[in-house]
Amino acid sequence: MQSTFTRRRFLGTAAAGSLAAATGFRPAFAQDEVLKVGVIHMGAISDTGWEYFQAEAWRKLKANYGDKVEVTVLENIAQIQDCERLFRQLATTGHKLIFGTTFSQYASLKKLAPSLGKAHFECCAGIEAGPNLGVFEAKHFEGTYLTGIAAGRMTKSNVLGWVGAFPVPQVVYSLNAFLLGARSVNPEATLKVVWANAWVDPGKEKDAVAALVAQGADVISGSPNTPVQGLAAEEKGVWSIGSTGDFSAYVKKAQLCSFELDWSAAHIEAAEGVINGTWAPTSRWRGLGPGGFVKMTTASPELPESVAAEMAAAEAAIIAGTLHPFAGPVKDQSGTVRFAAGATPGDDELKGMNWLVEGVQGTLPSAG
Repeated sequence: MQSTFTRRRFLGTAAAGSLAAATGFRPAFAQDEVLKVGVIHMGAISDTGWEYFQAEAWRKLKANYGDKVEVTVLENIAQIQDCERLFRQLATTGHKLIFGTTFSQYASLKKLAPSLGKAHFECCAGIEAGPNLGVFEAKHFEGTYLTGIAAGRMTKSNVLGWVGAFPVPQVVYSLNAFLLGARSVNPEATLKVVWANAWVDPGKEKDAVAALVAQGADVISGSPNTPVQGLAAEEKGVWSIGSTGDFSAYVKKAQLCSFELDWSAAHIEAAEGVINGTWAPTSRWRGLGPGGFVKMTTASPELPESVAAEMAAAEAAIIAGTLHPFAGPVKDQSGTVRFAAGATPGDDELKGMNWLVEGVQGTLPSAG
């Protein structure tokens, strides 16, 4: 069973008693017990973008467990104070596994989770696990490195473009890896960056694409995960990359290749842990490969087979651990060596990345 509610409808239903109140946590479930799962989306669920891939995760959870799982979905809860009230409401109405779907909910869950021990909490894009709170995030940079290989091979101007959402580490290491992937096959490639300062803003995204094309960029990627950039690139007659989303259903001609985020393993593993009584608050940062959160998807028929083969070989090497997108030597814009030859950066170094690699033409504004 799955129920999708607005905030008002959920509160009314809960008050009326049609959602059973928690009767006490048991470390393992009885064979015939149904696990009640709650999910709060801050945006509306559509047919693409961030909320779509979050929804795909709980849909796959439901498909995996069938009637053993009941999912309550609250969407378009835009205000964090409303999220906090609803997290509490879910926890006190029998939901023993509750998901936050965005970093914006992380601080609230970190505060709430320790006091709501009858439920277990998970937060996508959270920073670190805490008492009664697990977190999971994708190594976006593994996907952008591979799409960078395609961009480096297909550019004619040797100028690539990136539409930046906000200068947070997830965006910074993604665009840096994109250029590193391109330069692994085309050392002359450069990357121009224009900041939209928004996760979703069609007008700003279109303007950013136009500015990049005007500066000579002929392959466009970026961090706002909507089809707007691809459509704008298509109008300008240049290639686009589906970064954290496959937008080929919208961008019919100009999407060169894509990767998307698949959070289903995090949802299924968490549910399994709660059902078996083995759940523990952990931090999972995964990229490509089985059980990973990054999946390569479509490629244009115009992408040469030789380039697709290069991408596939690099993907296999990343999964095998023989290739790291940030293996040294890596220099920043000033020419300073950040990762020495033969060195591989640790996770903490990547998660705190606040500098741009050599070859990026643009500035890194304050994240605040």
